[in-house]
Amino acid sequence: MFFTEAFDEFVEKIPREEMICKNLSVKPDEKFYSEVVRYLGYKNNAKVTPEIDSLIQKGIAEVCITAEPRAMCRCFSVRNSSLLEGFDEMPSENFEKICNLPLHRYELIILMGATLGVTVDRLLKRTQVRNMTYALILDSCATAAIESVCDNLQDSLTAIYADRSMYITNRYSPGYGNLPLSFQTRLLFLLDAERKIGLNVTKDFLLTPTKSVTAIIGVSPFQQKNERIPCSACKMCNVCNFRRMEAL
Repeated sequence: MFFTEAFDEFVEKIPREEMICKNLSVKPDEKFYSEVVRYLGYKNNAKVTPEIDSLIQKGIAEVCITAEPRAMCRCFSVRNSSLLEGFDEMPSENFEKICNLPLHRYELIILMGATLGVTVDRLLKRTQVRNMTYALILDSCATAAIESVCDNLQDSLTAIYADRSMYITNRYSPGYGNLPLSFQTRLLFLLDAERKIGLNVTKDFLLTPTKSVTAIIGVSPFQQKNERIPCSACKMCNVCNFRRMEAL
């Protein structure tokens, strides 16, 4: 519970700002398609057959029509650096090295949550009964869709804070590096996400609806590099089926 207790000490109790987005849409592009292919496990520039390509195009269209994306974020002011105390005792790599988010260097912290809604979960369950091949493709399309929603929200935050001469970091989600998956519960509580966008967490710290994401973002008056953290930096790189090509 160290992370949760320290986080409570690290941020102000009262959020400075809140943004809720309910009228969102998923707009697929070339990157969207390539991410679907990656989630399907294609590696080493393996070619997608015409039959699979047709199912991917169908899946992208169906997910985009079915999804009811909602997203929100809350901005907290940083008070002290107590969050970082004790990370050397945690069992994986150094927090700052892995997440590129040395929180004591930032003035603000943004907590965000996003979901495609229960309609996509229902679509996936119906399809699993009828056609498991297409259900797998739909699942990959939905994963790419929620990441696209998060990318769009992050782009909006970048523009908002640029107008204030401030800069944001990449987003960093529970379950990555030293940030425990159990932090989902506290993060959703701080967001009040269940009431505001229908985002919940199970006793095993999994998000529902399943195609959902939570994350932490830092805000600084200094420009950030925001280089995408390579898959090779992750300790699971050698066994992960979803690692990007540069990690192979």
